[in-house]
Amino acid sequence: MTQPRSILDRLLAFAEEAGALALACRDRGVTISHKGGDLGQALTEADLAVSALLHTHFGPRLIEEESADALGHDAARALLGETDWTFIGDPIDGTKPYAGGLPSWGTMAAACHSGWPRAGVISLPAWSEDRTDPFAIRRPSEQRGLILAAADGVAYWAPTRAGRRTEDLRLLMRPDRETFHVGWLPISAQRYTLDYEQGLFPWSESSAAADAALLALGRLDATCVNYKIWDAAAGLAIAEALGFGLYRWPDLVRPPADLIDLFDRHFSARDSLWLLCRDQAAAARFARSIRPCG
Repeated sequence: MTQPRSILDRLLAFAEEAGALALACRDRGVTISHKGGDLGQALTEADLAVSALLHTHFGPRLIEEESADALGHDAARALLGETDWTFIGDPIDGTKPYAGGLPSWGTMAAACHSGWPRAGVISLPAWSEDRTDPFAIRRPSEQRGLILAAADGVAYWAPTRAGRRTEDLRLLMRPDRETFHVGWLPISAQRYTLDYEQGLFPWSESSAAADAALLALGRLDATCVNYKIWDAAAGLAIAEALGFGLYRWPDLVRPPADLIDLFDRHFSARDSLWLLCRDQAAAARFARSIRPCG
């Protein structure tokens, strides 16, 4: 079996190539369509290009957004239950901010073994937005961002330019502080409200990739997981390397042993709500702040 560090090298190679490709596609101009007429499910030609790149890098042992329906839930479960590494990828997470010229989008890939993500990489190629020059339009070669990664229980980060690392990976040590802010993406806000009178305030940059980065870098104290499996896998590998864990709302039950059991047959967790928190006390505080809509 390939060891985690070699797996991490494969994930990094994909992430760098994907970041550069996505930046180049956006520079040429992209057209937005919507999957099945759902205005919340955007698609561009860049999503399809990076999807193809995922298949090139990881071959048949891959579960990714644009081909998951063709693969099917049963086949995905079988892959994750086998002894070989299985990869889960999201070509472009945050297609709306990507197409709209905003920085809060990324590409994500995770490597799973024994049913759970053991290594992951998130690339946010344009995330270092200069807000002192808000109207600048930067070419791909000028775009700065970062890569977050984890393998074998250790988290890393590196700055990027044009989607590729400009330095070697550095150890990532999450700042030990409270910001009193929690991740609150649109899918959570659709079904729940956050009672800010309990002392926690919502923060969203419209993508799971940016949400995971905000958590890893100490901008968020906790976040929610109730989206698709490819939105969650890489971020979970990184968060768990930093000491975070999942707790089910509202009873704080810990997750099942197999990642796929968090999700329904459409690879979605929208009918449940998992809290990604530092410990059970933090999860209890977060849980007390959440109210179901209606």
